[in-house]
Amino acid sequence: MKREQQLNRNATIYHYQLIHKINIPQEIMASYMSISLILGLFQFLMYQWSGLLSWMLGILIIQVIHYLIIRLTMIRVDEPDDRRWSWRSTIPWIGYVPVQMVEHGLFRKLHRHLLWFGLCVITVIYPWVPEPYMISLICWHLWTLMPRLVILHRLRKGRKDGVIKLQSNEVCFYHR
Repeated sequence: MKREQQLNRNATIYHYQLIHKINIPQEIMASYMSISLILGLFQFLMYQWSGLLSWMLGILIIQVIHYLIIRLTMIRVDEPDDRRWSWRSTIPWIGYVPVQMVEHGLFRKLHRHLLWFGLCVITVIYPWVPEPYMISLICWHLWTLMPRLVILHRLRKGRKDGVIKLQSNEVCFYHR
């Protein structure tokens, strides 16, 4: 507890004070990656090559859907800021995510929209998409969002005017 208080006192960057630091262990990242491989194996065993193709195309389609929802939501709720958001391909931050500090309230609102609108888009295309693609789209959607939703859950009691910085192996939450 004393170390955390000392860390909080000494960790001020550009008028931001570090409130909470969440480390992401390598074991968590390995298990997170293994979930996607298990999904691919399941798709292959159940649907043969069409399942494997749907598994590979599913991640690409979900990334495009996520990008469109984030961009449209940012236009609606905040000024679009292309410099703060970019594509990442490192575990666990795969997809279009903030590469600089982002406001906690905005991050929470964007991911709430992303979760529900993503599921709505997948539901709307349900009548025209074969079963392996539906399974793949739903699983990739939830798999991609899971680390972000876990972080938001851990920071749920934080002030909305705080900022979040996502790094490859940790998440830092600052107050202004």
